[in-house]
Amino acid sequence: MATIAPSEGSEYGYWYANRETLKADLSFKYAAYRAGVGNFGMNHLLITKDFGPKVRMAAILTDAPLDTEEKTDLPFINDACSECMKCIEVCPVDALTSEGVIHREKCAEYMFNVLGGLRCGLCIKVCPLNNF
Repeated sequence: MATIAPSEGSEYGYWYANRETLKADLSFKYAAYRAGVGNFGMNHLLITKDFGPKVRMAAILTDAPLDTEEKTDLPFINDACSECMKCIEVCPVDALTSEGVIHREKCAEYMFNVLGGLRCGLCIKVCPLNNF
């Protein structure tokens, strides 16, 4: 996996995700999933055994040769999520669906136009897998 590192040439002087899609060039969530750290909820957040969806990730990007081992024995969607649906019910803009689709544009519009750039976090708050 390769991506361009942040630079001072971006709009705000640092790297950020696309405001319309809320996607970045490098996904820490998918890297963590492939490393076996956790799997995904219906809210498209990484869910870990120890902390549920209440995790923040950081990474060190390097071109150093490293031994790698994928540990993707976890199902992509967490088993508990298929029956719960609390995150879908609480979403104020119906950005989440029971089919596992997230309408990022609805989430982004609410986040930037209503919350002033803050994430609402309701889908994290109601998740019964929170262990923190």
